[in-house]
Amino acid sequence: MNAVVAFDMDGTLIDSAGDIGAAVNRMRVSFGIDPLPRESVVRMVGNGARVLVARALADTPGTDLDEAFRRYRHEYDTHLIDETRLYPGVPEGLEELEAAGFRLAVFTNKPYKSTLFILKGLGIDRFFPVVVGADSGFPLKPAPEALYHILEAAGTDAACSWMVGDNWTDIDSGRAAGFRTAYCTWGYGAPDKYQPDAVCDSFDAVKRTIIDANK
Repeated sequence: MNAVVAFDMDGTLIDSAGDIGAAVNRMRVSFGIDPLPRESVVRMVGNGARVLVARALADTPGTDLDEAFRRYRHEYDTHLIDETRLYPGVPEGLEELEAAGFRLAVFTNKPYKSTLFILKGLGIDRFFPVVVGADSGFPLKPAPEALYHILEAAGTDAACSWMVGDNWTDIDSGRAAGFRTAYCTWGYGAPDKYQPDAVCDSFDAVKRTIIDANK
């Protein structure tokens, strides 16, 4: 088999809400602004860090967004895996997908260096020969260009490949690239108007869905 499975990171492979929320609030406090509830920050995730920072400061117009982004990046990059953990079943599911012959990749709006640090720190970097981050030279999701690159690197096409994620940006980018799509209900986002090919309530369900569909 030569199919690709491309995974989103936050809300799909990893639960990073604690570290992201803490970094956002340390950034806000550095400006003398009260912290936000963690669940409020989680709802802001999904379109890249700059959009996250802008959303997190929507209640304080006039704050220097460039400086706020710089402070957020510093706070987050120095606390990437303090609280961040893999979701249940992720290592085992990746192992089975790899054993079944799938080529695995990561496509995230998180910066490349941070992504590699987290993958390595959580012990799953070996599964992903191709990693595309926010600064890898491709448009952010929901643009599909990074998925075209992943297909080319794997030497396959989109017809039997999958994009897996927890947000509409993942579903839209996958559909635009011709991938089948799996939506993860345990994450932070929503699928929006486009219906995914599969809706999965656990990582084990993702694994089984993809393996069964590609038999």
